[in-house]
Amino acid sequence: MNIVVTTQIPLIHHARIKGHHVYFVPFLPVGDSSIIYYVEREEPIEGSYLIYNNFDGSITYSDRILNDAKLSFIPIVEVEEQNILPEKIFKSSKKK
Repeated sequence: MNIVVTTQIPLIHHARIKGHHVYFVPFLPVGDSSIIYYVEREEPIEGSYLIYNNFDGSITYSDRILNDAKLSFIPIVEVEEQNILPEKIFKSSKKK
């Protein structure tokens, strides 16, 4: 979460890869190198925004933005196609 908050444009990408829900954040710290942080889940996150509480560090999800200065709202965008994460690193899901 700390990486997402520190990026210039905080944004979480969501892609469906081999039956899994993969959430990732490309991070370009310096020069030509890049790091991709990702999480693989069986079930999707419910909500269009990840909500980070800047005071206590808690994380929740929502489909709408609230007017609260202590919260950071990070959009989760749907990715139709991607070539950042190679599909071979993911195992096929047992669910179809």
